[in-house]
Amino acid sequence: MREHGRGLGSFEPPKPLLEAALLLAAFYALALVPAALDGGMGRISSPAFHLRLVAVDALRALLVLLVMARDEGLAAFGLRPIRWGDLPRSLLAASGAIAVLVLPSLLFYFLGLSNPLMAGLPRGTSRSLAPFFLASSLAAGYAEELCFRSYLMRRLEGAGLPPVWAALASSLLFGGAHGAQGLVGVASTTLVGLWLAWRWHDGRNIHEIAIGHGLYDAIVFALALYS
Repeated sequence: MREHGRGLGSFEPPKPLLEAALLLAAFYALALVPAALDGGMGRISSPAFHLRLVAVDALRALLVLLVMARDEGLAAFGLRPIRWGDLPRSLLAASGAIAVLVLPSLLFYFLGLSNPLMAGLPRGTSRSLAPFFLASSLAAGYAEELCFRSYLMRRLEGAGLPPVWAALASSLLFGGAHGAQGLVGVASTTLVGLWLAWRWHDGRNIHEIAIGHGLYDAIVFALALYS
C-alpha cells in the first residue's frame, strides 16, 4: 500500500478494481429501490417518488463518501466545500451538456428514435412538481458525479489507464447504467458523461459538475413534462 497521509484515510485499496466493482454493484442496486417501491416508473409525476429518489441518492452519495474517506481520504478525491464561484461554473457545465447533445438529438429525431422514459412521461403535470424533480435531479447529480467521476476515474487511473481512457471507461459505465432509457438514453448519457469527465479532469471541481449535471437533468425533465 502506498501511504498518503492526507484526508481521513491513508491508503489505496490493494485491489482497487475489485473495490470499484463492488461499489458500483451496490450503487446500481440502490438505484432500483424507488422504482421497486412504486412498481416501476409509473408514479414519476408524484412528489413522493422524487422524495424517495432524494433519500436513495443521499444514501448512494454517503456510501461513496465513506469508501473515499476509508481509503485515501476525501481531499485525495478532489472534494472541498462549495464556494459561490462554483455556481456560475455549474451553469456553464449544464449549458455545455445541452450543447453536446444538439447534433445527436437532431440525428435521433431524423432516425425516428426516442428515449422511452422521456416519451412516456405524463404531459400536463402540475408545475408544483418542479421543486421536487429539481431536488431529485441535484441529488442524482451529486451521487453520480461522486461515483463515476471523482471516485471511479481515480480508481481507473490508479489501475494504469491513461486519463482519456479512464474518462471513456467511466462514461461508458455511466451510460450503461441508464439502459432503461434505451439506445437514445444510453448514447446521450455517455456523451454527457464524457463532457463532465473533461470538466472534472480540467478543474477537479465536484460542485461544478454535480450541480451542472443536476441542472441538465432538471431541464430535460421539464422539457419532457411541459413542452
